Amino acid sequence: MLALANALSASKSVDQEYTFIVPEALQEWLRPHISGPCQMVCIPLSRLSRLKKTLRAIAPLRFVWAMVGSKIMPIPVSGSIESREFDLVHFPTPAACRTHLPSIYQPWDLQHLHYPQFFSKAEFVLRERSYRAFCAAATFVCVQTEWSKQDVIEKYGISPAKVVVIRWGSVFDAYAAPSPQAKRDTVEKYRLPRQFFFYPAVTWPHKNHESIIRALYLLKKEHGRTPGVYFTGATTEFRAKLDVIARELGVLDQLHYLGFVTPEELQSVFASATTMVFPSKFEGFGLPILEAFHARLPVLSSNATVLPEVAQDGAAYFDPDSPTELAALMVRSLDDPVFRKSLTHKGSEVLTRFSMRDTATRFQALYARTAGQPSPERERLRQGARSSVKEPA
Repeated sequence: MLALANALSASKSVDQEYTFIVPEALQEWLRPHISGPCQMVCIPLSRLSRLKKTLRAIAPLRFVWAMVGSKIMPIPVSGSIESREFDLVHFPTPAACRTHLPSIYQPWDLQHLHYPQFFSKAEFVLRERSYRAFCAAATFVCVQTEWSKQDVIEKYGISPAKVVVIRWGSVFDAYAAPSPQAKRDTVEKYRLPRQFFFYPAVTWPHKNHESIIRALYLLKKEHGRTPGVYFTGATTEFRAKLDVIARELGVLDQLHYLGFVTPEELQSVFASATTMVFPSKFEGFGLPILEAFHARLPVLSSNATVLPEVAQDGAAYFDPDSPTELAALMVRSLDDPVFRKSLTHKGSEVLTRFSMRDTATRFQALYARTAGQPSPERERLRQGARSSVKEPA
């Protein structure tokens, strides 16, 4: 959303205005990127929202709240949207609400239908109910790849004409490049070595950190190599399982979890790494790949789902279920500068096919189309009202 706000703010369009409705907790994060035809409206954290936030933070109550929350369907119409004279509403994340206005809905992916084992029953039910309902209610469903378009069409039976593909550019387009001093400060702060692998991903099961751990074991056992791997992003409860595996394989000391870092630090880590490893089993787009291309960092990528469509010939691919394939590419990346240079060059070329300016232009065209379309939700309500009217005797 930040990258889209930044691109729309820089737009020269004179016939569209944009209002970003965000929770108050996000206003400082987004504010520097709002200008020109864009404005921001903050939604205060209500008492109920505060209660939900508190309950979710208490481990024994998480499942209870998830079970209760999964039954809150259909979601009521949003007063914040309906009370304003908008022509349409765009939900750029899976979080949405019902609206009578023409709308664009973006389900990032349907991972829960491909890997249900990665979700609790409550999580699965909530995702499936809400994604399916919002896709049906939207005027257009927007996804980022052709792979995802076909997935949504097949899984939800949506008309191909209703599903639009708009690719995103790198979020780094919205940030200033870090200074040489900032890079040095980041290297010193996190004690980054001369050579290391990088994977920016939360420790969710589908992100497949385990494949990296098993590849490190093979590097150590068969090649005597012990490179470090650095991770950014939140760690989840699943990390405990990853640490058990790493300890058993003798590679735990090669794993470094940096947690959340600033945008400047993130760019600096990208710029300092030897190679980015991306072993994910499932993605709706795979934005870190474009970020790596932006930083001129070689990429070793899983060949799962959308990733070959996004990275194209800019990455070297491996089976996400084959640590052996990944280990072979990691050794080559460490030892072969020509290989790394080739990947860097190809990645830079692929990046020229993605830009947030182009993304904004395509959304502007979709906004114009959407504003002129009837709302499926409004039509559904109208039909329901008609059916409830009794004919006079």
